[in-house]
Amino acid sequence: MPLFDLAPKESPASLFGRTRELDELARLVRARRWVVVLGPRMVGKTSLVKAVRHRLHLPGAYVNLWGVHSVQGLVEGLIAGLSESASVRARLVRALKRVEGVGVGPSGLSVSAPRAPLKTAWDLLDLLGSEAGDCLVILDEVQELSSTSGRLLRLLGNLFNTHPNVCFVFTGSRVGLSRTLVEPSADSPLYGRAPVAMTLAPFDRTTSSAFLARGTRESGVRLTPAELAMALDGPLDGTPGWLTLFGNHLTVRRFGATRALAETIREGKKVAESELGHFLSGRNPSLYWPALKALALRASWGTIRMYVGQHTGQRVNDATVQRVIRSLESAYFCRRTEEGYELVDPMVQAYVSQAVRPPRGMPHR
Repeated sequence: MPLFDLAPKESPASLFGRTRELDELARLVRARRWVVVLGPRMVGKTSLVKAVRHRLHLPGAYVNLWGVHSVQGLVEGLIAGLSESASVRARLVRALKRVEGVGVGPSGLSVSAPRAPLKTAWDLLDLLGSEAGDCLVILDEVQELSSTSGRLLRLLGNLFNTHPNVCFVFTGSRVGLSRTLVEPSADSPLYGRAPVAMTLAPFDRTTSSAFLARGTRESGVRLTPAELAMALDGPLDGTPGWLTLFGNHLTVRRFGATRALAETIREGKKVAESELGHFLSGRNPSLYWPALKALALRASWGTIRMYVGQHTGQRVNDATVQRVIRSLESAYFCRRTEEGYELVDPMVQAYVSQAVRPPRGMPHR
C-alpha cells in the first residue's frame, strides 16, 4: 500500500514510524493481555491495531464502533466482523445452531430473529472462544459505548473468566468506557485485571520529515526544503492522518505544496467540526463552546472561567470549569501547559478560531 493511501494501513510493512508500538502491542497480545490503545483521532490507532492483527494472523473480528451507542450496534458490528473471514465464518457456522436468533446467509452471519442484544453478543463471543482457539477481537473507538458500559463490562468480565484465549484490543480516547477499562473501580468486573494502556502520540519533527520524504519519493514528487518546512511548521503537527492527506494531495491530486496544504487544512477543519459536534452531543454547548474559544487563545484557568461566565451571563463556579476542562482533556481536545491551557490539535484550533457558533451534535445510532 502506498504510504499516502488514505485508507488505514493493514499490514506491518505499510505502517510507518510505529515499529516500537507495533512490537509492544504484538507482545502483549501474544501474552494474552488486553490492551487499550489511546490517542486523538487521525494519530493512527486504527492502522496500528489492523497491522498487529495482520502480523499475528489470529482469527476474530475487527469492529468499528464510531457513532455506535448501543449493544445492538455492537452485535451488528460483531456479526460483520466475524463474517469478514471465511475461515472464521466456516468454523462458526458448524456450531451456529447453539446460537438462537443468528442465521447464515449468502453474505455471512446475520440476525434472523429479534432477541436481547447482550445475549446475542455473549453467544457470539462465547462461540468464538469455544471454536476458534486463540483469537483477537478489536473494538475500535470503544468510548462510543459509554452509555452501555455497565452491561458491557459484565460481558467482558465473563469472557475474561471463561475464555482466556479471547484477547481484546480496544482503541479510544481517554473518556467514558476507555477510562473505565484502564482505571476500573473496585466493583468493576475487570478490577485487578485492567487492560494495559498504550498512548499514541503524533510523530516528532524528524519522523514527520522522513514520512513525507519517503512518500514523495515513492511517487516521484519532489518537495523543496522550503516547502517541507512550510508543511512541518503548519497545523499538520506530526499527526499521521494529516501528513497522509497532505501527501495524497501532492502525489495523487498533483497539487502544488501550497495548495495541498491549504486543501488539507480545509478538510481538516471539516473533520474538526464533525469531531466537536460529536463531542458536544449530550453536553451543554453554552459551557463548552466559550471554553473552546478561550482555549484557542491559550488561556489561563481564570480566562476560561471568564469566557464561560460572559457567555452564560452567570457566575460560573470552579467545579463547573473543572468539569469542562477535564472533559476536554480526556477527549484529547486540550492540554495543560506552563502558561495555562491550549488546544491539542491545530486543526481544531483553526476551526474554533474562525467559527462563529458551535457545531451541531451528531445523531446517535
